[in-house]
Amino acid sequence: MAERRHFLLGLPGLTAAAEAASDSLYIPDRHVERDRELLMGFFEEYSFAMVITASGGIRVTNVPTIYERPGGGESWGKVWWHLAKNNPQNDAMNGEAEALAVFHGPHAYISPSWYAARPTVPTWNFAVVHCHGKPRRVDDDAAFARSLDQLVTRNEKKYGAGKAWELGSMHPEYLKGMRQQIVAYEMTVDKVEAKFKLGQERTAGDRVGVLRGLERPQGRSIFELTRDYYARLKG
Repeated sequence: MAERRHFLLGLPGLTAAAEAASDSLYIPDRHVERDRELLMGFFEEYSFAMVITASGGIRVTNVPTIYERPGGGESWGKVWWHLAKNNPQNDAMNGEAEALAVFHGPHAYISPSWYAARPTVPTWNFAVVHCHGKPRRVDDDAAFARSLDQLVTRNEKKYGAGKAWELGSMHPEYLKGMRQQIVAYEMTVDKVEAKFKLGQERTAGDRVGVLRGLERPQGRSIFELTRDYYARLKG
């Protein structure tokens, strides 16, 4: 395990043994990413995260998130999300139990035929970041409303095709009813583990081949998946 590295920021004073015990992700040296600005941008760009808890049994919910950057220092800031009120995972988010938010970037199959070097084998390239923390329920109504407004505003600006839909355009009573069906959370990020396995350790010739190979799309887009799934529906 000589190549094992621990990417631990924000928890000074822990021993190496304690760090190793709390790691959730295997990361060889060559795939560790430490650039804070890069990683904070990653949280914002790939904001649909998988939230995992283990208190009372393993639970996983996939959620859109809002990343709140830190004001300064070595802090990693906060992640906000909400769950349906009836989701059993709410019981595990009490401000004391640990949780893991997994942010996945793009991923793809890499063919050996793309490399300049021989011999070699196939692999899969990807980027992923694990955020550790203890999510707590947001009971302050103003903070709750603010988090929802930020979630809608950011995504409308990025994906809404310029139609500028606003949360405030909904009737207040309807909006109140909808908010009563969800629970908001914030999680201070105590620890980050970042793995960027993109072939960066390979030769310049191999990297050129990887980029050429990746120009061809792999798999269906969400549009194609949705279209094909709709085609199966009756009525």
